[in-house]
Amino acid sequence: MSVEKIASQAYLEVAAAHGVEYIFGLPGTSGQEFIGTIADQEKIRFILAMHETCVVSMADGHARVTGRPQLAQVSTLPGSANSVGALYDAYRDRSPVIVTSTNVDTRIDGRDSHTEGKNLVEMTKQFTKWSAEVHRADRIPEYLNRAFKVAAAPPAGPVYLALPSNLLGETINVENPDTARSRVSPRISGDPEAFLQAAKMLAHAKRPVIVAGSAIVKAGAMEDLIKFAELVAAPVVMEPRYSFLSFPTTHPQSFQIAERQPSFDLPVWGEPDVIVAIGCRLIREYRYIPEPVIKPSTQVIHIEEDPWEIGKVFAVDIGIVADAKSALHALIENYAKVAPSSAVKLSRMESIRKAKDQAENEIDNRVSKGWDGTPINAARLARTMDRLVEKNALIVNESPTSKDLLMSNFQFSPGRDYFSNSSGGYLGWGLGAAIGAKLAAPNRRVVACLGDGSTMFGLQGLWTLAKYRIPLTVVVFNNRAYMAVKNQFRGSEERIRIAADMGAEITGPEINFARLAETFGIHGERVEHPDAIEAALKRALDQNGPSLVDVVISQNTRKD
Repeated sequence: MSVEKIASQAYLEVAAAHGVEYIFGLPGTSGQEFIGTIADQEKIRFILAMHETCVVSMADGHARVTGRPQLAQVSTLPGSANSVGALYDAYRDRSPVIVTSTNVDTRIDGRDSHTEGKNLVEMTKQFTKWSAEVHRADRIPEYLNRAFKVAAAPPAGPVYLALPSNLLGETINVENPDTARSRVSPRISGDPEAFLQAAKMLAHAKRPVIVAGSAIVKAGAMEDLIKFAELVAAPVVMEPRYSFLSFPTTHPQSFQIAERQPSFDLPVWGEPDVIVAIGCRLIREYRYIPEPVIKPSTQVIHIEEDPWEIGKVFAVDIGIVADAKSALHALIENYAKVAPSSAVKLSRMESIRKAKDQAENEIDNRVSKGWDGTPINAARLARTMDRLVEKNALIVNESPTSKDLLMSNFQFSPGRDYFSNSSGGYLGWGLGAAIGAKLAAPNRRVVACLGDGSTMFGLQGLWTLAKYRIPLTVVVFNNRAYMAVKNQFRGSEERIRIAADMGAEITGPEINFARLAETFGIHGERVEHPDAIEAALKRALDQNGPSLVDVVISQNTRKD
């Protein structure tokens, strides 16, 4: 039954019906009707930010924890333009963020009015699953409900809606959509015959490798992956440039491969003869590599919910459209029917054990070099964090060139979770995402690991962190450079030094992030010597509110 109401009130009712607890926003001068309506109710809380990058990444982080679409509210062309980078990160990682933006009043549209742009929908279309503008106030509930459906339906991803500001203040008389009747099941079962073929290919393999994608976590299928990996007795690696960690690093079959120069040639095990890739892109290159990461002779089984990804770059022998959880159930069932003898499994496990020992020894040897040095060894920082942080913590990472070190030296057992932005390259996402994650998981430890360059791009998030006293621990991996940039320079040592001074070094002045945190009333400490890491981290973790530890680390230069 329809009830007369203000359009912005209907917006909030639809959002609440979809389980929204927070709207992250920066309302701008056109958002008065929107903010006024939020003030009139208590179901949804508004979280204010100082920049639209923070707004969208907060909604992104919250969505990654809850698995549900979350709302970010911005304002007209300037707000929408500022949100595009974080929207791009969400699009690359299939995060169900819904960005709604006020637009100029329809009564002055086309007059080149204040903050007017030519076409907000066209500007955002390439970074979303669906972008649209609403032209009638009574259609706002319908469009918003559809936005939740589209954002959540597989493959998930962001949506953008432009809402002319005057429409939000109009009185409408329509019934709100029945949200429960607009949801799409995320399960895609796949072809049974193809799964049987895949199982047979794996059973006959000599050196199979499982490539795990971020979609496994999103589908709630990590335990299924563990069961499958143990059944097959194959090493498991994460897809290069992953956003969610889908396999515990503490598992004896877990192996790390480099993100920027990946190779599936594992120690002892060697190049795989069969790769089974589940819920991943396979792969996103960081830069051109003359030799293909997947050799032409390698047989490939690729399982993905988005058919565009299958065979996109590398040829596949068996391609299956399916969600990760349904796929793993089918693989387990079919492999049990055709599994080779127990002797084959024992032989594989012995090779894996030797490979794991060798890989761990290589990591330990690398870590031991410069263990007591200054600037601080980033691996020492990661291992100290590993000892002090709870076993059920969530790590949100945007320290691009420290990621491999972090993942090799921080132990992710089941229940300890991790996510990052995978491959967009748009900086400033991490602090906002960690804030959103902490609001979604208030009773869980959340630690943000940020590079110094990334921190500067999202620095405005410190204000939101301080305003709402969010108990988030931030660790800045401060190498005083854009190391991803510096590592691209080629030539003589002198040429690289000059290029780095011009375009990569963040020195002269150096940035003291602890002091910056203190200006917002946040507990901040700077660590320059390795013996001080543990005490500073303990004090930060003991805070009731937010804290930041700025750790001066050595530069992780390229080895090629």
